[in-house]
Amino acid sequence: MNCNCLKSAKRGTIYLLLSSFIIAILFFLFLFTNVDNSFMSEAGWCYYVIACLSHSFIMAVIPYLLLFLPITLLTKREVLAAGIYCGVLSIMMCLFLLDYDVYGLYRFHINGFVIGMALGTGASEIFDFGTALYVKAAVVVLLIILFNIALLRLSGIIATHISGKKVLISYISVLLLMTLGVNGVHAYASAAGSQSVIRSSEFIPYYYPLSANKLITNLGLVSESDYLSPDMGSKGSQYVEYPKHPIKETGINGKPMNVIIIAIDAWNKRSLTPKVMPNTYAFSQKCECYNNHLSSSNGTRGGIFGLFYGIPSTYWKDFDVTHTYPVLIHELLQHGYQVQTYPSATLLSPPFARNVFKEVPNLNIEGHGKTTYDRDCDVTRRLLADLDKNDGKKPFFSFIFYDLNHSIRLTKDKLYRFQPSWDYAHYTELNNNSDPTLFWNLYCNCSAEVDSLTGLIYKKLEQKGLLDNTIVMITGDHGQEFNENHKNYWGHNSNFSKIQIGVPFLFYYPGCKHTDVAYRTTHYDVTATLLPMLFGVTNPSSDYSFGHPLHDATPRTWHVAGSDINTAFIVDKDVIIEQKSTGYMEITDAHLNPINNYKINAVELNKAIQHLHYFYK
Repeated sequence: MNCNCLKSAKRGTIYLLLSSFIIAILFFLFLFTNVDNSFMSEAGWCYYVIACLSHSFIMAVIPYLLLFLPITLLTKREVLAAGIYCGVLSIMMCLFLLDYDVYGLYRFHINGFVIGMALGTGASEIFDFGTALYVKAAVVVLLIILFNIALLRLSGIIATHISGKKVLISYISVLLLMTLGVNGVHAYASAAGSQSVIRSSEFIPYYYPLSANKLITNLGLVSESDYLSPDMGSKGSQYVEYPKHPIKETGINGKPMNVIIIAIDAWNKRSLTPKVMPNTYAFSQKCECYNNHLSSSNGTRGGIFGLFYGIPSTYWKDFDVTHTYPVLIHELLQHGYQVQTYPSATLLSPPFARNVFKEVPNLNIEGHGKTTYDRDCDVTRRLLADLDKNDGKKPFFSFIFYDLNHSIRLTKDKLYRFQPSWDYAHYTELNNNSDPTLFWNLYCNCSAEVDSLTGLIYKKLEQKGLLDNTIVMITGDHGQEFNENHKNYWGHNSNFSKIQIGVPFLFYYPGCKHTDVAYRTTHYDVTATLLPMLFGVTNPSSDYSFGHPLHDATPRTWHVAGSDINTAFIVDKDVIIEQKSTGYMEITDAHLNPINNYKINAVELNKAIQHLHYFYK
């Protein structure tokens, strides 16, 4: 590298540091949008400042490495390299300023949904695209460009007063160490439940720091008791409002009803047949069968969150750090119910024990056994034993969560029902042309084993006469795909088609008659159904849920599914409007075929997005 290139690189490096500092200031200001920041502690402020500096450096260094240095070294044209780099950073700053306004309005950063509103039908009803706006935008862009030109010239002046490379290398090394440090702090804070760190990270645009809850707890850096009872401060609840209004109820006449929810992880609807799951199918003939039921997510965390909270898991972090627990569980405990869980897999990851079931005393955390099948058997035995011990003096609420359909693995002696079958899921051998038969037969064998266990529960309920006074709900947290859409998807948590978010939903209550229901229902309907049914809650369901009572046929349009990272709206005709984790928006039909020239109703999309933040103050 010749002397001129070294000088150019030094000037570019100084510009990199100065511009990243300016971007860090922009990031810092996000914490002062129209969102309450009283949850911040002194340690949280230190973390946030360092996180802004390290993330802004990463954002600025990417075009530096990809554009400025290669152009400088290959063409020896510093003016060209500096001009391109300056232009990229100017655009970046403009976008962050625009994102600041978007975040203040919607509580999330620019993504596909925002772009869809801006370009969709009716956008003019939401945004003011008048001449004044364009003039203002042009002035802002011009000022930012001039500012960056001035910053670039300042870099040249500073470069003449700095000798050697040690100073610059020291600054860059510090920033890199800060980046590693804040990720380590966030990983620890995520496991320990530090409100300031977890919450403030969400304010920084496109910042995805490291989380490693399971590793941190396994290493003993955070104990299980600290993990379940983190120190989250006392001010966090000031920015969430769930339920929206205090719960009011008239009470019910007669004996309180018991409730059992049976959840099967990764339950594909096609397995609910007399051949594969004879016990559950037979029980379904006593139930209302909701055949167009959608989960709140394509993954376990969002599926269980939506089932018990009645709202999307986009609220997960905020509810986790503010000790905001499900209205349903709280009301059950307030009315003296014996509440217990029977999870085959651990409730520590995802940490349902820390939020969904935190108020439950003497909580069962996980099943016991070497294999998933052993653990499924164990939780079944424990539930059956508790049903035997029940004396009817106190109502009970039981939640049993089977994991075998998720692990999809059995010993060879259990694979006799459906053949030919794999011994375990050979995911690495699958492609879009794979014959799913071996995999599907393995899954059916797993489903049959789960059904043999749930059959024991149905039989016990009948033997003890509990069906006369017990509500039973049977569903899945999400679906499981076997390439039904022929897009090479196998499993779950990868798309929002009805294969992955559509699950069976069987609803039994004393006096119900078997019926097949065709209109769309969702996981959000569970709380909206149980609270009035159990306690005579008179609040509108919108006070604590995104759903409606199951018997209410009101169209569930703009159903939201997913998480804070990957979200989708399921609209009319099962069209999927998905915000990808990378930020862009994809629109497909129910079978994941792209819909070209789809006209988004910007007004309706805006309403749906605004509704996503209904439970914030």
